[in-house]
Amino acid sequence: MGFRKKWSCYLFFFAMSMLLTSCNNSQVINQIELVQTAGFDLDNQTVLSSALIGEYKEKEKTNVKLLKTISNNSYNMIPLLNLKSNNPIKYGQMRMMLFGADYATHNIGPILKFLAQDVSISGNLNLAVSKNKASELLAATIPAHDPLFLMKMINQNSDTANLPYTDLQTTLYNFFDEGRDTYLPLFSWDADKKPQIDGIVLFKDDKDGKLISQKSNEDALWLKMLVENSKNGNFMFPLEDAKNDNEKYAFVQIIESKTNFTPIPTKAVSQQLYGLDININVKLQIKGTLPITENNQLQTMLETYISKELEHFIQSCLSANIDPVGFGSFLRSKTRGWNASEFYEVYPSMKTNVITKVQIVKAGIQK
Repeated sequence: MGFRKKWSCYLFFFAMSMLLTSCNNSQVINQIELVQTAGFDLDNQTVLSSALIGEYKEKEKTNVKLLKTISNNSYNMIPLLNLKSNNPIKYGQMRMMLFGADYATHNIGPILKFLAQDVSISGNLNLAVSKNKASELLAATIPAHDPLFLMKMINQNSDTANLPYTDLQTTLYNFFDEGRDTYLPLFSWDADKKPQIDGIVLFKDDKDGKLISQKSNEDALWLKMLVENSKNGNFMFPLEDAKNDNEKYAFVQIIESKTNFTPIPTKAVSQQLYGLDININVKLQIKGTLPITENNQLQTMLETYISKELEHFIQSCLSANIDPVGFGSFLRSKTRGWNASEFYEVYPSMKTNVITKVQIVKAGIQK
């Protein structure tokens, strides 16, 4: 009996200590401020850093505040923001980082290297570029009362629309791999100055992560199909012989796609040249009013259109000597003695042959 009383006392004191500890932890959390989205802009040769901080005062209601600071570098944002706060500011819960276009055009390589070395940064961090100033786009999200609004936009558009999947781990892999280049989502704002996804941006990593090209939302889909076995995505398919403006296009929804590369090595007199067969199998459905067309004919038209658009996207990358798809990485695994500098010297001359096979799951209404 005495043993049971002692054991009960131990359990009581243990439970009380755990309760007090949890209360103490809650108090500590309430005494710090967590940066959840950060932005970086170039501002007259200085760096304008901005941060969205969520204040969780009530259940299911968040107050969001935007803090800004100016520095001669991108690395001391937190110490400078702490000079403006009555509570310590931490960034271990940061899930989104946005670069203004001027900052990204200058280069993002140094900050990517910094993030790669910072163990407190989550690999799930999302990065993106804004056509507008990053600080202005962050300010435009405040009415949503969600400091992770932009991150959720990226995740939603990767899961259900045209964006290829990106997070910090993927971005660092692309950046440090000598056989591929980095790409990131692109934001702008609409006529009402509300944030919107506006495609992707492509970087040249041997220029230390310098922004080279901006691409549309449809181009984002072609890249997505090339770099991952994608599910979801959409594009507008032009219809021939449309009788009015409302029927010029059909809406095509990608259900899934799978891509395979096959190398076709060719030899020049003085250097190795490269070629690739790119085989893509696409399952899709079509929505809209379609002209009276045999299903096989419609399938052929779609295969031709997708192949042409993919070729156009690939050729634009070859011409700019950027490799977001990772052709270099693939050919490195298939080519003895592959060398990055030698490969990218002849990369703009690489031959590609896109072969698309379409399976139409459901077609729209036929007239």
